[in-house]
Amino acid sequence: MIKRKPFWLAVIAILLFGAVLAAGDGGSAWLQGWLAFSLLLGISALILYATWRVVIGSKMERSLLMAVTAAFMLRLCLGAALTQLLPVIGYADSQEHQGGYVFTDAYVRDRQAWELANTGAPLTTAFSGQYSGDQYGGMLGLEALLYRTLSLDYHRQTLVLTLTAAAAAWGVIFLWKASQAWFGRSVAGAAAWILALYPESTLLGSSQMREAFVISALVLTFYSLSQLPTTSRSGKSSFAWLGWFALALVILGLFQPLLALVALGITFLLWLLDASHRRQPRSLAVGLLFVFLLIVALLVVASILASLPSLQGSGTLGIFGDWLVHNFNFQAYLAERASGMVQKLIDTLGEGWTWLIVMVYGIAQPVLPAVVGDPTAAPVMRWMGFFRALGWYALAPFLVYGLLAAFRARDERRRFQLIFLGLAIWVWAIIAAFNGGADQWDTPRYRTLLLAFQALLAAWALVWARRHQDAWLSRWLAVEAVFVGMFTEWYISRYFPGWPHLDIFTMIFVTLLLSFSILLGGWLYDRRKRTTSKRI
Repeated sequence: MIKRKPFWLAVIAILLFGAVLAAGDGGSAWLQGWLAFSLLLGISALILYATWRVVIGSKMERSLLMAVTAAFMLRLCLGAALTQLLPVIGYADSQEHQGGYVFTDAYVRDRQAWELANTGAPLTTAFSGQYSGDQYGGMLGLEALLYRTLSLDYHRQTLVLTLTAAAAAWGVIFLWKASQAWFGRSVAGAAAWILALYPESTLLGSSQMREAFVISALVLTFYSLSQLPTTSRSGKSSFAWLGWFALALVILGLFQPLLALVALGITFLLWLLDASHRRQPRSLAVGLLFVFLLIVALLVVASILASLPSLQGSGTLGIFGDWLVHNFNFQAYLAERASGMVQKLIDTLGEGWTWLIVMVYGIAQPVLPAVVGDPTAAPVMRWMGFFRALGWYALAPFLVYGLLAAFRARDERRRFQLIFLGLAIWVWAIIAAFNGGADQWDTPRYRTLLLAFQALLAAWALVWARRHQDAWLSRWLAVEAVFVGMFTEWYISRYFPGWPHLDIFTMIFVTLLLSFSILLGGWLYDRRKRTTSKRI
């Protein structure tokens, strides 16, 4: 039952916030804008409240509530601010910035959605493939629906940001609950805050991008899996996991069908690696269901890719390899032209090493030293790049350490699942680097799609390192400090005369030597310590 005082406080807050958003959208019909924003805020709040009651219950988890609120408010406020500020402080020659958009995809898709909303054509036209802004149609259709039902009088592009912010906050609830079921409250709290505050996800959720929905749908597949072992032989709750899982697949199918295949594969393998599933009733039926859905998703995604002109004639399985190769060749060409460092490395080492250069450069994107050392970018883009890079460079060491720690954590019940997650995360990071061609925008965006699992592994690594007082986490952080320090000096010396400028290969050699020394020294220290303790 809803308590009256909190309910009316929430209603007042929604109406006031809706008034602020309507005042900033630039439309002349303020009243209609206020009603549209207030209605959408109310729907978002209702969905989040209902999800909380179903998933968490009536408990007041203050830390989780703060994380959910931070995820929602941070994205919506940042999105509304960038919409107003980018035309002023962004690049004057950028159509996206002058329109108040960070991403080109968001700019094109949102304009096409506004056009579709005003044509009177069925909204299913968004899925016809005739719009370049969205090859799948889900995000374009959602935006067109909002404009047609709530804002036909004026293009209020901030409207959709209410839903992207709510979608991101929605995923935080599910990740907390699933992480708690698997690893306890400490890991759950850390994972929820990582998902809520991770800069790349925050930027995507504050833009008219599909990633907020996709990331949360992937969280929902994990939540469904975490609920499966608790199902009983009888009772209405025995099939609840399947309903959540189906909802996740529907969202992924509408917004990013390829990720439905990835989500199914990861979930199925995590299920196989869980010994507790053998004690479940209908375990064979669950396994057959996963296999059936995998085959269906494989065929659906293959048919979508086969419609692309460059992939016509490719086989059902070979089409995925051809798609990745085509993307890699095109994006790698753009990366080579855009980066002098990549150009020099390829010219020196030869074209045969392009794959390795693009892979390493892509994993490092957005390159923090480059952001720090580049004085030519607009201040807003430098700050944006700094926080995006800082988020990845803060997360990456925990992902490296987490994978290696999982191999050593013989007392961890879900050890093999953690090892698989660590491998899957880094394989996906490599695929993202190849698919994005090491681009500083596309590569991090693709990589962030698995943020839920990255947050889970990083949170577990942090808690495990603290519990075991493991020095290896500090050593990996020191390796990253060497990398950032050396490359920052190299980038700064390119732009500011007077700084000693090392040759790129000399700088790479020194970086590798120092990093190897840290890791080898740590291993030798631990070995000596073990030998001494045995003697005593």
